[in-house]
Amino acid sequence: MKKWQASVFVCASLVCLSACKNQTTNEADSHNGDKQEQVSSQVARKGEAVADFELRGVDGKTYRLSDYKGKKVYLKFWASWCSICLASLPDTDELAKEAGDDYVVLTVVSPGQKGEQAEEAFKKWYQGLDYKNLPVLLDSSGKLLESYGVRSYPTQAFIDKEGKLVKTQPGFMDRETILQTLKSID
Repeated sequence: MKKWQASVFVCASLVCLSACKNQTTNEADSHNGDKQEQVSSQVARKGEAVADFELRGVDGKTYRLSDYKGKKVYLKFWASWCSICLASLPDTDELAKEAGDDYVVLTVVSPGQKGEQAEEAFKKWYQGLDYKNLPVLLDSSGKLLESYGVRSYPTQAFIDKEGKLVKTQPGFMDRETILQTLKSID
């Protein structure tokens, strides 16, 4: 391969990789009025109990991490502009459908944060995707992103049955790796 071709390839690769990195944000108004959103600002650390959160989903339901104590939690942070995130949503939806007594799948999007569209625009866009099993929680303030140290999309967090952070993994994870990680958690 010629030097100029290699240079073009490297540049194109970097552009693709940076597409799913966090983007500089315009600070959105974090006052949520009547929206239900409670998130601790404490940063989650491996092996320690994570702070409880309460977020409303696109389905209108309220989700609290504490409601899933006794189950493993697969928490996926993603964005509508992230091509890797979008490509992995069908697998995530399938994992959510298969979840039973052992684990639960929750996904988090942060409207108005890190390049994500506004909440109403996101909801309208998401309705067209037709995922039936995928809980999508709305973190409009971005505080949950901060508390898990999310710097790129997608990012996964695995929480054990006692509410302790087992692992945070940025980047793509295939379905089998996610299932293996969930199985490995006590």
